[in-house]
Amino acid sequence: GTGWPEPGGLLPREALNLVKLVSEPGLAGLEVVECSPPYDWAEQTALMSSRVILDSLAAQVRTGKLGNKAAKASRPAWGP
Repeated sequence: GTGWPEPGGLLPREALNLVKLVSEPGLAGLEVVECSPPYDWAEQTALMSSRVILDSLAAQVRTGKLGNKAAKASRPAWGP
């Protein structure tokens, strides 16, 4: 659901490939826009938006740019 659909826009497969290409070399930021729940009656846009975010994070982890840093201090899981 978007407020202004774009005729002839990217297919989901094309969008995910583009996200992968941009995310692997290094991603500075990511913004998901035009996801409007009132227009998203089948929740397809919300699912695609979450998939884009997940795939971009996965590409960062896969290339070693995210998630491989050691913790600075050991903190217990419960309590201060």
